Amino acid sequence: MNRGKRKAIIAALSWNQDQVKLIENIGVTVKVIPDRVDALFREEVRDAEALIVGLPPIGRQTMENAPNLMIIACQGVGFSHVDLEAANQLGILVTNTPGVNSDTMAEYTLGLILAIVRRIPHGWVEMVKGGWDRSKYVGTELRGKRLSVLGFGQIGRRVSKMGAALGMKVLAWSRTISEKDFADAGAQPVSKDQAISQADILSLHLTLNKETRNIISSPELAMMKPTAFLINTARGGLVDNEALLRALDSGALAGAAIDVFEQEPPADRRLIEHPRVLTTPHLGALTEEARYRMCIAAAEQVVHALRAEKPPYTVNNPQNPRYLQ
Repeated sequence: MNRGKRKAIIAALSWNQDQVKLIENIGVTVKVIPDRVDALFREEVRDAEALIVGLPPIGRQTMENAPNLMIIACQGVGFSHVDLEAANQLGILVTNTPGVNSDTMAEYTLGLILAIVRRIPHGWVEMVKGGWDRSKYVGTELRGKRLSVLGFGQIGRRVSKMGAALGMKVLAWSRTISEKDFADAGAQPVSKDQAISQADILSLHLTLNKETRNIISSPELAMMKPTAFLINTARGGLVDNEALLRALDSGALAGAAIDVFEQEPPADRRLIEHPRVLTTPHLGALTEEARYRMCIAAAEQVVHALRAEKPPYTVNNPQNPRYLQ
């Protein structure tokens, strides 16, 4: 591997000078480019040893055209936009930054829950348009309602605690969490079907993989109460959007609040424009505090790899890892 002039690329919406300095301090040049995969990105990554990426998809072709690339550091928990199979075969580490945005994401989830059940954005639009028809925007209290959480990592547990603090009965489903973790978060462990069928608010906090893709589809939506709301701040691919639209149109579901889409920005605007849906443009992790923590954590993963050390938050197991060559 040619290691003459070392270079790292930051291709993310969020970046800062402290992050850049952290990498430059080990003698690596840092180039910041837009948060998208375009001609400039492909040219710059060609001779890079490290890539810090936000949400743009990183596929096999990008990796194959970057023979010196040792690490792809994802800023955030999610890494489904990176082709892990290709990375494993090519010897490229993939890392993420777990935990840095847990509070931010949980707070945003609670904000969406309050906004959709109390019709807050709808009331604001009514007033902007000059109206005052309060009868159209009668909401629902959270106290005494059932909040079901699918996925009980750090974000899910934080949402659980917030719901319990508001007087909600919290149900939670996870395949990997201990009884003590449920108890500490104020949640009752239940089966997935119980969580879905008993929910007044169903909030998704799962990673996206083969097992969880479309985990909420027609059978699951049919289980839900017609008065229930679906909240998704995790990943767009968790929900079958066609099935969700049918449930909303038929009145089988009261509403949904969605911050994430499989294609971003989404070309299909049916959910965005649906009267029972509240959508936002993937804002969940966007606070100044969380952005800074994500940037620094991603840079730290890069520094480890470029020093031939295994980063702490590796999410794959590459064959013949390049960082050791």
